[in-house]
Amino acid sequence: KEDPMSQPAPWVPDEEVSECPLCTQKFSSTKRKHHCRACGRVICGSCSGNKLFLPAYNKEERVCDACFDLLQHDKGRPVNEQFLELKRIEASLKADLREKQQQEEWFRSFLTQVNGQSCEELPSLISQSQLRWQQTCQRMRQEESQLKDLEAANESCDAELRSKAAAVEALQRQVQTMQKDLKERPNLQGQCDELQRSTKILQQELTGLRQRSFALEASFSSSSVSSLSFVSNLS
Repeated sequence: KEDPMSQPAPWVPDEEVSECPLCTQKFSSTKRKHHCRACGRVICGSCSGNKLFLPAYNKEERVCDACFDLLQHDKGRPVNEQFLELKRIEASLKADLREKQQQEEWFRSFLTQVNGQSCEELPSLISQSQLRWQQTCQRMRQEESQLKDLEAANESCDAELRSKAAAVEALQRQVQTMQKDLKERPNLQGQCDELQRSTKILQQELTGLRQRSFALEASFSSSSVSSLSFVSNLS
């Protein structure tokens, strides 16, 4: 049975493709179109910088990155299976391309209906859209600046909240200490009463000692006078 890869893959016409199917970049005068010799798709130069030996050309040819990865890293698979998979990929990409083209046509038609203008004035609409986009970006930058200010204010509030929370914890500890002191107050009152009673007893004892001291002093004075009188009589 003939190997399908022995024949060159049919090329997708250039006019059917407006952007690279791999990187989705639009083709232009600076971004040229190229064909992958393995699958026949139209791709850009950035996505087709590799070469592989292809039996259909009997030499190395340009291939897209997808085909390069498929063929380079999966050489153990039969060539016909690789070709069929490439065909499935091609069909899927063509379907995606048709869908994007339909979306583009719908978008053009939508702009025409909304603005009541022809497609020839589309560049003006694009310019207006770009201006609106720039204004939107500017508003977003302003909102981002405001958001940063709000975040800074929020951080300041968080710091103040942490400080207040620490103060509340300190007050709670003080309250707990005072509550503990209040619970122990009856015992302290009893001790205070006992000390007052002891102080009163000591004061009474001190008063008695003072009275005894005064009596002894008086008695000592009397004894001294009697002794002096006795000595005088002897003389």
